[in-house]
Amino acid sequence: MTTMAGRAQEPAAIAEAAPATEAPAPRPARWWPASLAVFTLSLVALAPTTGDIGLTWDEPAYRYSQVMSAQWWEQLARVRSRDDLRALLDPDALLFYWPYGRYGINFHPPLAGQLNLAAHAAFGGFMKDIPSRRMASVIEFALTIAVGFHFLARRYGMLPALTMAGSLLSLPRLYGQAHLIDTDIPGLLLWAAASLAFWNGLYEEEGRRWRVLVGILTGLAFIEKMSAVTVILPLIAWLAATRLPKALVGRGARLAWLDALVTAGPMLVPLGMAFLEIQSLQRQLLPPKDADLFLQRPAADLPGWILAVPLGVWVVRRLLGRIFGRSPLWGAERPGLETWTAALAFGPVIGWLGNPAWWRETLPRLAHYYALNADREGALPDIHNIYFGQGYEFTLPWHNAWVLMAITVPIPVLAAAAVGVARGLAGARRDRLPLYFLLQFLTLPALRMLPVPAHDGVRLFLPTFFFLSAFAGWGADAAARGLARVARLPYRLAGAATAAAVVIPGAVATARIHPYELSYYNALVGGPRGAWHRGFELTYWLDAFNGPVLDELNARLPTGVEVDDPNKLTNPMTMKELQDLGALRADIRLGPDVREHGGTYERIGYAWLQTQDSKATPFTRLLFAMRPWYASEPRQLDGLRAATVADTVAVTRAWALELLMDAPDPLPPSRPKLARPMANQAVLRWAREDPKGLEDAAKALAAGGEAANAPAASRLMHQMTDRRNQRESEVRRFLLTRLLKARPRALAEGVRMLVDRPDAIVEVMTRYGYTDPEWIGGYLDRDLPPGS
Repeated sequence: MTTMAGRAQEPAAIAEAAPATEAPAPRPARWWPASLAVFTLSLVALAPTTGDIGLTWDEPAYRYSQVMSAQWWEQLARVRSRDDLRALLDPDALLFYWPYGRYGINFHPPLAGQLNLAAHAAFGGFMKDIPSRRMASVIEFALTIAVGFHFLARRYGMLPALTMAGSLLSLPRLYGQAHLIDTDIPGLLLWAAASLAFWNGLYEEEGRRWRVLVGILTGLAFIEKMSAVTVILPLIAWLAATRLPKALVGRGARLAWLDALVTAGPMLVPLGMAFLEIQSLQRQLLPPKDADLFLQRPAADLPGWILAVPLGVWVVRRLLGRIFGRSPLWGAERPGLETWTAALAFGPVIGWLGNPAWWRETLPRLAHYYALNADREGALPDIHNIYFGQGYEFTLPWHNAWVLMAITVPIPVLAAAAVGVARGLAGARRDRLPLYFLLQFLTLPALRMLPVPAHDGVRLFLPTFFFLSAFAGWGADAAARGLARVARLPYRLAGAATAAAVVIPGAVATARIHPYELSYYNALVGGPRGAWHRGFELTYWLDAFNGPVLDELNARLPTGVEVDDPNKLTNPMTMKELQDLGALRADIRLGPDVREHGGTYERIGYAWLQTQDSKATPFTRLLFAMRPWYASEPRQLDGLRAATVADTVAVTRAWALELLMDAPDPLPPSRPKLARPMANQAVLRWAREDPKGLEDAAKALAAGGEAANAPAASRLMHQMTDRRNQRESEVRRFLLTRLLKARPRALAEGVRMLVDRPDAIVEVMTRYGYTDPEWIGGYLDRDLPPGS
């Protein structure tokens, strides 16, 4: 049969009608002004606070990549000859100026960074550097909110859509994340847009343009970050559940399968060949952390343009549809088939062309990127996590996403979303959109039940919250209808009350905790204090060193002071970037690991420390329990200490205690758990049984000369430095020698604290995270003179 326009339709694949709703769907044009207003109001709520959150862990690396690629764009604008262009397109030049998608400072592809760069070009003239780049995330988040509002408003009306938009905007964690130079907010936008375009492509009357958009968005996801590509999983699952049965047994199934064979087959063959070539090239390359793509250049048997072949097939197929519009084979609309063939057509070519570093030597460089992601745990450094007080590496227990969601979303939004899910399941026969959203909502939390990366709190599953907010909108609508019936109120009045009850608490929570939104926890876990006491990360991305904190440090730190990193797990790029940008005084000398790589052997500097429990080491656990030289204890975090600067005295006291008390775990850790923190039982026993003898031994070691060779002093030195691993023993001897050279009295002070407070020190040493001094009666060095 034919449509009114004369185009054939395959009976088994006719687009289903849009899902029914309780209210008739308003005219689509009506909602464009409202959607624009939502976008504008979101910008108004987001943009003024763009510079409030401290510079975070990854932002310096992302900024560096943008600065490098900006130089390429500047040179491109100055091209005046073919030779100029040829030099810019040289394989080495592309690799140099585009440090994306490979092992190094930024292993993500360039889309997110180029959007930040574009924002900097647009806003950098009247905004500071970092806020101007962050404006990309602000705009992307506002777009996500507006797109979600528009999609729901067209189908369900104002109340569910506004509640969804308000809930999403006022989620504290997402509000904070939307103020960073990052890859996760653009990933959220792409996931939401692809999911909604997919639905429109299947169920809208004029759905073909939406199906093409799904293909384009899939390609953009590939050059955004690899985890964004997982959006295809729920799309494939929905197609398999709703389209495959009809394709197998419905009318016209034979023609549909023939169309799939002659269209998708020629697409899959070149892609399969390219994938096999990439695997072959991967075996020829060194592991990603050892590979140098400037030197390692295995020859590929296939050209990069093979990735464009599926797009050529797609174009031919579309031309056949236009030419033979009445043909039951070529002219029929098959929304499911057209959707996934659009992804096959546009995804690879956009992925190829979207990263200039892949324009030349395409398949070898893609092989390197493939190796980075296929063996993520071995290819990139594992990131430490803390969860319910237990230290983990790389991944977390299966329930982590569900727990984190339950304790980081405002309770009214959770409650409304639960009502929305129940309503959606109850009405699934007449309206399948909530069922589709439920599939999207479950995807990333379900994947996090597997051994996959699970660091940085909720950051890696932000798309989940888009669909959670949609369910909150449906839940508010259901509650409003119930309230209107029970209280005999007008629906609009009941709707306003329920929407306010859902959205306002989150907005108030966001305002109260600003600019520490990334540390938000709800009342189910007792807020930030309750969460921290239960073993969750207080602050994890260096955002605690924000503008007011830096202003205080600039005013108080001595001239020319050295401030070092507390351990190897921290990121020195952030502090250095702050100094380069003028946020930290230029005379402050920033150093690496304060103990092993300090600036001067004989002099020990200050150390900065963020309360990032997952990065705690024996030394920093003890340092946190010392009297701080500077402490940031914002009321927004219930007065908990988020940032510390320790002076030389505190550093050396913690240093001495770590040498005295740290001991290796005799049992190997069971992956992915980290080794258990342990205390040196031999020294502890000595302190309890013969405290004066231990103090005398420490004083003898500190005195040096002949006294250091006394039996008790030698015994103490062996107990502090002897390890089964020779390298570790050498490091500990170096640390002891340096400590005694710089501030010998610290060893005696460490023994004094150990004798006076052995139980408190053991508690500090054997907890994975940091110990609140209130739990142990005060600072460990509270009885020692400060700054001596």
